[in-house]
Order: sequence, then structure tokens, then C-alpha cells
Amino acid sequence: NEEDPSSISNDTLKSLTKKLEQSSAAASSNKKSTTTPNKKDNNSMAFLKRIGRVGGAANKNFVNAVGSDEGSTGRQPPAQRDSAGVGGMGIIGSGGTTNIAKSKASYRECTTTGIIDDLTNAFPMTSSGNEWRGITDRVMGGLSNGMLRRELDLEGRAANVLEGRVSLANNGGFLQMVTDLPLDASDQSVDASDYDGIEFDILYRVVDDNDDEKNVGSFNMHIRTPGTLQQASYRHTFRIEQPNTWELIRVPFSCFEAYGGGPDMPPVLDASELRRIGIVGIGREMDVYLAMGGLRFY
Repeated sequence: NEEDPSSISNDTLKSLTKKLEQSSAAASSNKKSTTTPNKKDNNSMAFLKRIGRVGGAANKNFVNAVGSDEGSTGRQPPAQRDSAGVGGMGIIGSGGTTNIAKSKASYRECTTTGIIDDLTNAFPMTSSGNEWRGITDRVMGGLSNGMLRRELDLEGRAANVLEGRVSLANNGGFLQMVTDLPLDASDQSVDASDYDGIEFDILYRVVDDNDDEKNVGSFNMHIRTPGTLQQASYRHTFRIEQPNTWELIRVPFSCFEAYGGGPDMPPVLDASELRRIGIVGIGREMDVYLAMGGLRFY
């Protein structure tokens, strides 16, 4: 009979995970060893994967994540998972996602369908074959931190939830969820010139009552192209009018403004060369609870 995850204590899960990590480390250090994992280890690993303690279903804790929308334009790996993530921010909040491998051939590129993510695939995968990543300013020495997770029923729909704290310390100041757009890793960009812009379903909750009233509900969307330099992107600031309510926001490509690329950066976004898109809390001290329930071209 399968063990009920709810009946297993955190201490037991921590102990089990630690033993598996020690077993893996020992095997890696002995290069001449031909020993294979025993049945007990395999069963333990399968159980931890099933409940989301390890594997791709685990929440994206990016307190110390490396890589940023403001960094390299190259394709980046998923956000770093917290190796101690069986407690605190590393625990799955919602459960309910499964790490099921799908071949690239089973996906269709976002510009073909118009859908970047409809959240029908297991987190962190997008429905167009890429992965969501949570990213902070720590790559540049900042102190912002947070977590990106999937909620299965947030005010009636599935959502990716970006939650954390933006700090301006050490010249930092951003927190974001981001995904690449090309389905094929060898492609530099996608051509969205047949569309007028980006639309998304968004919800936020007021966490900090001390936030400046004029900025409450204000967040950014950033788009990068193959030619944008480090810390450069095309940006648009949008405002969510009502907290705790799903809202549809549309942003025409013409509304995005060049930022951080200097005089050589084209001032107008070229919709035929889109590489990466992010939803960002940026530029002021704030607690963030921001949920995205769908992302599309229109």
C-alpha cells in the first residue's frame, strides 16, 4: 500500500531525503564502484518524487537563484532549487503537480498557437514547451528573495504565484517570474509580428499596507530580444486596479520602451525577435504576492 504523504512528519521526510543525498554523494565519490541503488533507495526516491519533495514538481525557491532577465540573453536553466527545501520556503504549498516528461515534439511553439502558457502542463513547464523560473536581484548582489509556485485553485483557477520581498539594499530591487519563448533551444527568438501584443490574467494581494498608495498594484512586464545587452530589456509598467480579483491586462507591443541598452539599443521593440518574457516586481521596497493565470499573444 502507498504511504499517505499527509501522515509522514517533516522530520521523517527530512531524514529520508538526507539519507538519499548521503547515499548519492558516497556513490559519486567512489568512481570505481559499480554498486547500483538498492530497492529500498529506489522506493524512497519514488515516494519523494510523488509528493514533490524532489524532482521537477518541487517549488522554485530562488532565495539564492543565479541568472536574471537583466543578465545574459542566452537560454538559461531553471531556477536553482533549494537543497534544504524540505522545510520553509522549499515545501510544496499546493501539491498537485506531477513531473511527467513530455517530448518537445508534443509541444507547439507559442507563436503558432498564440498561447505562451495556459497552465495545463505540470509546473514548471509552460504549455509551449519551456520552463518558468523565479529570479531575484541576488545575481547582482541584491537582497531580494522569494518563491515561485503553482496554486491549483486560486480564486477559481490555476496560477503561478510569485511571492517574496523586494529589497533595494545593495543597489538591488527586483523579483520576477520569467520564461523563454523559442521551443527549439537552437532558435534565438520567435516571430510574433502577426500579433498586436501580450495579454495575461493577473491577480495580486496587498501584503504591505505601508506601500506607497500611488504604486499599489503596479508591476512590470519585461521582454528581451537576442540583441539586448546585460541589464537591458523592453519594459512596460501596468497597474492592477483591484486586489484579490482576476483581471485581464493587454499590452500592445508599441507600449514597450527600451531600457538600459544605451544609444545603440533600438528604441522600438521588434515583435519579430522575442526571446524571453517576465512579469516583475521592481524598483521599490515591497512585499509581493502576484499570481498569473494565463499568458498569450493577441
